[in-house]
Amino acid sequence: MQHQQRIQHEFKKQAAGFAQSDLTLNRGEYINWILTSLQLRPDARVLDVAAGTGILSRAMAPYVHEVIAVDITEEMIQEGMRQNEQSGTTNISYRQADVASLPFDEGTFDVVVCRFAFHHFTDPVLVLGEMARVCKPSGQVAVVDMISSEEPQLYERYNHYERLRDPSHTFCPRPTELAGWFAEHGMQVSVAEHVRVDVNVAAWLTLTQTPSNVRSQIEQAIRNELAHGGPVTGMEPFQQDDVLMFKQHWTKMMAVKP
Repeated sequence: MQHQQRIQHEFKKQAAGFAQSDLTLNRGEYINWILTSLQLRPDARVLDVAAGTGILSRAMAPYVHEVIAVDITEEMIQEGMRQNEQSGTTNISYRQADVASLPFDEGTFDVVVCRFAFHHFTDPVLVLGEMARVCKPSGQVAVVDMISSEEPQLYERYNHYERLRDPSHTFCPRPTELAGWFAEHGMQVSVAEHVRVDVNVAAWLTLTQTPSNVRSQIEQAIRNELAHGGPVTGMEPFQQDDVLMFKQHWTKMMAVKP
């Protein structure tokens, strides 16, 4: 199975789950954390790259003229359109397209943003270059994603468990790695903030409909780390009121296109 097909297969399963209001990705505090650093204004045209169901698109829509949401998975787009209709949002348009070759002219958008998708790309540097290409000079290019530890062993172990859970996962970049990709495209990062987010293990595995045998393997690895002090998974697991949890590290990196 080619990687694009793997992404479509995984997110076809997940599309309906993105409507859950208690999903960590939907939490208002983290949406606002992103919005506070975006250069949104009433006349702005915004591109949401690998937008999924448009969670961030709908959050940005009240503050801008237009949002174009691009995704490769038809089921995610259909779910996004359903949620737009339900919320009465009218200034978001969807386009099914490959984000490695965006179907827009150079310098089309004032803001180009990608939220929680870089860890699915086989060539994230190429995608960032496409984001920069379609952004206007002095416009903003923004990436929000999970990040990995700079420590090689923790980096490998954490990404191993993410790939077990969702085979369309490639790797969460290290912070220095992501900043370096911006530099490769002549952009200096002006915003670089990280947060640690509590994630419910059961809900995390349920969203991706991870097969029960794989689910058990991941849960057992986490429990072994908690009970015996290792092997370390790189997930920083803990228990909260007898609920199995772990920490994700999120970053927002943003730059102005020269």
